Amino acid sequence: MATKKILMLVGDFVEDYEVMVPVQMLQMVGHQVDSVCPDKQAGDMVPTAIHDFEGDQTYSEKRGH
Repeated sequence: MATKKILMLVGDFVEDYEVMVPVQMLQMVGHQVDSVCPDKQAGDMVPTAIHDFEGDQTYSEKRGH
């Protein structure tokens, strides 16, 4: 398979697993993955969130990776 350059569009506090799992899998098979987020500069971090179900049909939002 030919190596691809992939651009992922994300926003602040994107769901952690919706970004991290695809990025890691694409990198694992040899693709280059870059992410961009509005109002961020090269090298800035994008905060992510994890929605943790804690019972009784409710969840809390925790900081991701």
